[in-house]
Amino acid sequence: MEHYRETKAVIRLGAIRRNTRKIIAQYPGYKYYTAVVKADCYGYRGNRVVQAMIDGGANCLAASLLEEGLSLRQAFPHIPILLFTPLPPEHLSVCVENNLWVTVATKEQAAAAAAVANLKVMIRANGGWDIFGGPRDKAGFQKIFHILKAGSCCLKGVYLHSYNAECPEDTQREYETFEAMTEGIDLSLLEMVSISNSLTLPRYPRKPYANACRLGNILYKIESQDQRLEDTFCLQSRVHTVLTLNPGYGVAYGRAFTAQKANTLLAAIPIGFGDGFSKTNIGRDVFIHGKRFPVVAVTMDITHILVDDTVKVGDTVDLIRDNAHLDEIAAHIHGATEEAICALNKRVYREYIDDEAEETG
Repeated sequence: MEHYRETKAVIRLGAIRRNTRKIIAQYPGYKYYTAVVKADCYGYRGNRVVQAMIDGGANCLAASLLEEGLSLRQAFPHIPILLFTPLPPEHLSVCVENNLWVTVATKEQAAAAAAVANLKVMIRANGGWDIFGGPRDKAGFQKIFHILKAGSCCLKGVYLHSYNAECPEDTQREYETFEAMTEGIDLSLLEMVSISNSLTLPRYPRKPYANACRLGNILYKIESQDQRLEDTFCLQSRVHTVLTLNPGYGVAYGRAFTAQKANTLLAAIPIGFGDGFSKTNIGRDVFIHGKRFPVVAVTMDITHILVDDTVKVGDTVDLIRDNAHLDEIAAHIHGATEEAICALNKRVYREYIDDEAEETG
């Protein structure tokens, strides 16, 4: 479909590919480098993003939903694909048919998975505060392990999800819990043992028993201060209209903004909460000509920016300029760093740039 609105997310495929290569070179020796592509690649969208990661050296994929796994399997028939979210028993046969690895966190989930012949299973170990629960003691974990080993399924391995990677004390306790739970199990006999993710990989030494790591945010340079990595995303639009308001006059439903001074200038930008650009953006800055201007109102289709007389119709607006700006936005909305990107729906056009070659869609 032809693209008319001058609002777009720009995805830098070459940067994603190079980031993947740099990270693998920096953290060598793993058998599996799992690219986390859940939520349609964190809102970047599209198999071209996944392919850039594979071209960069990723040799395993991870998603959350069965629908995501099936879509990935259709596009990438041979690469291992892990689903993070445990599935109800009635969906497990679909995973066998499509060669998808499933997650098991509890004894009940293990019992259901063990009964399915040839189902590939990963145990999600609970090192503390895990969102899917699961036992945190040796007896409970090893019960799950032995149920799966004795069943008709194929136990592929185990992974640990760090819940507070920025805290060394919490992370150390999590590692110690994992090691206590797996005591007596020869982890070298498992196909995959994954301990590190994007936040723990740069912060803590590699564990000798781990042969895999999960690369999520770090591939996109989200929540990363590594200057060797490249920015991979920006959200841009153009000034549609410049409004001049006198004191007492306002815009948007319920007078979201009311002018206090004569000749107050507002730039109307064609994006709004109908695109996933929510009202939580009110009060934070965007960039025009490299200068900061605040968002003052957000409607379904239009966002208003308080500007000065340097701003003209047609000027480019950087709504998300780079990864540093994304960190700033996350602090403003009190959300996850990737949230502002994940929220952008299919109404927002994605433009894919691969260095010299430019693809759109």
